Amino acid sequence: MFRGSFVSQVIAIIGTLFLAKVYGEKAYGFFGVFISIISIVSILSTLQLDKCIITSKNKKVSINWFNFLLILVPLISISVSILLFIISNFFFDKRLDPNIIILATIGSLTFALNLINENYFTFNKQFSTISNARVFLTIGNVLLQVILYSHYNLYGLIIGFLISQLLLLIYYLFKNRIVITTINFKEIKHGIKSNASIVKYLLPSNTINSLANHLMPILILTFFGAKEAGVYFFSIKILGTPLFLISSSISQVYFQKSSELLKENNNKLLKLTKKIVTTNLLLMLGFLVVVNTIGMYILEYFFNENWDNLRLYTLILSILIFARTSFNPISNLIVVLNKNLESLIFNIYLFIINLIAIYVGYLKNDITVTIFILSIFGGIGYLLLLAYFLNHLKAITKNNV
Repeated sequence: MFRGSFVSQVIAIIGTLFLAKVYGEKAYGFFGVFISIISIVSILSTLQLDKCIITSKNKKVSINWFNFLLILVPLISISVSILLFIISNFFFDKRLDPNIIILATIGSLTFALNLINENYFTFNKQFSTISNARVFLTIGNVLLQVILYSHYNLYGLIIGFLISQLLLLIYYLFKNRIVITTINFKEIKHGIKSNASIVKYLLPSNTINSLANHLMPILILTFFGAKEAGVYFFSIKILGTPLFLISSSISQVYFQKSSELLKENNNKLLKLTKKIVTTNLLLMLGFLVVVNTIGMYILEYFFNENWDNLRLYTLILSILIFARTSFNPISNLIVVLNKNLESLIFNIYLFIINLIAIYVGYLKNDITVTIFILSIFGGIGYLLLLAYFLNHLKAITKNNV
């Protein structure tokens, strides 16, 4: 998983720098909003029941969830997107082409379906399939976005992303074609009752978390314009690359392993979690130091003094990214330990911080204030959440000694 994620992210970083130089801030602003919409809608599309594919007690149950979600996801995704399209004209105040909402609908659907397939691969411990697919996805995505620039200019990033996701979906469905079968709805009904807390707590929690993490480009575009949204999104993308690398390499494997260790050896689970957190933070700290020193000089030289405020945004957002690194890769502990209510409370806090940040920044007509509030208070929240889960694991370990 790490090998595949590392290769894909190296390609992604190189591609991102080149594409940012070619497309510019405004195109990246629209692309950031497109990705934000996809991230939010795809959470709602699955109702978070895709977790049941991994936590199923046997392969038969896992396959049943897989097939059920193949039908459920398109229905919910299209319904949510229609609602979003209706309210978008009022919210964006003509700053965003409605066609981007339509494209985001297709993107949300394909992204969610790819997630379902990846969760089934995770259940079967087919991590190499996911790893290899991510490498080819990244290569295809970058190449398509480069090729489409001359034809679509502002929207080449979006269309390239869509085509690569669709190709990945075709590949995944081909790999899983032998398990596509009829659905046992009686078993699904029983499964939903058994996992009621997922829909009751985890779904609203992760929806609010997605809003908290992905709403900002939309808000910035609305209140400050596409260029500012582009610089913010690019800063997050650069800083978040190693976080994505760490999370995508570890989270799925950790999810499966932590589920086993919770039943077998709580002490090993605590030690594994501490080791992962410590290693991740050290790696991220080294990266952030390099990016905010040598990296900024290289970026400014590469962009030839375009992308205003990139240095400042990157420095401030480093605080938030460092704090996220402490918990995001092990966030599946929420499901494993059934702490969905606590997750909901935390994500409500994050969402409120976003709203306060954009409101204060808009009042002061200074987006820097918005980013500063978001980074400081958001970072504190993630560190407190990490402390809570580590203490809970310690308590479980002591009780089982």
